[in-house]
Amino acid sequence: MIRHRALAAVLAASTLSVAVLAGCGGSGLPGGVVAQVAGQDIQQSELDQLLEQQKQAAQQQGQQFAEPGTEEYTTLQRQALEGLVFQRIVALEAKECGKPCVATPAQVRAERNKVVKENFEGDNKKFQEFLDEQGLTAADVDRILRAGIEEPRVTNRVTKGITFTPAQALKYCRANPQEFTQPASREASHILVKTKAEADSIRAQASTSNFADLARQYSTDPGSKGQGGDLGTVQKGALVPEFEKAALALKDGEISQPVKTQFGWHIITVRVNAARDIPCDEAEKQIIQTQTSIKKNEAIQKWREEVTKKWEGKTLYADSSLQPTSTSGT
Repeated sequence: MIRHRALAAVLAASTLSVAVLAGCGGSGLPGGVVAQVAGQDIQQSELDQLLEQQKQAAQQQGQQFAEPGTEEYTTLQRQALEGLVFQRIVALEAKECGKPCVATPAQVRAERNKVVKENFEGDNKKFQEFLDEQGLTAADVDRILRAGIEEPRVTNRVTKGITFTPAQALKYCRANPQEFTQPASREASHILVKTKAEADSIRAQASTSNFADLARQYSTDPGSKGQGGDLGTVQKGALVPEFEKAALALKDGEISQPVKTQFGWHIITVRVNAARDIPCDEAEKQIIQTQTSIKKNEAIQKWREEVTKKWEGKTLYADSSLQPTSTSGT
């Protein structure tokens, strides 16, 4: 059931996109309709279902959910409705884009089958029971899945051709040297066994060249055994005191004598990395990835603002308190 609740959170989250939405407060909308985008209704029940899914997700994480009638709850309603409105805008934009962007019924069906296979062992009956539990209809799910397919198709057209060249990366690196330094660090590996006799025997065999092989052969720590005993960077306070004290006292490549903790007996070795400046040619790939992502996100945000404004005059709200706070409204 945990994975089913997690899926509910995913379905709820997939309806939300961070966007600056605007619209004119409307009156005369059909009963039960909380907002309308270019004639597409958003039902009050749809908003209620989304908020209930968010509430269940919050409770699963031990978080308190705002009570109806409070300012916090109204804020959650407004944010959820913004996501639903933007979902409709994406559908309208996909329709204008045409075939490259619109999700076909077959594609939505394939995505639904994937959800059933991966989360419900391919059992449609279990999937339907889950939908009933969450108050979701088949149409709700298809709409959510369709949005999940169409939004990246639409935004990919917005970001097409955006990149960051090696020349730009070099210029960025030289202009921001403070971003390309690597602080000193200490990486630990260990071999964990139950008895001191075992630890003594392994320590007698251990060297820097065979330590990883000995860890794979003898260590009882399932989390690091397959990685040759590698525990990653030592973070002060993250390890039990006896282990931490020994790991911090070792020199680069040195192997400890057996160390006893509540988990058993450890043989520890460390790799000490000195602080250094990262050369621009080494940093180039990461700079290109990061800066390209930033440029694409900026383009998407600008697009969202533009399409929101574009559909502003065709976006109506039944309750002015649920309009985006960034709009002046009429």
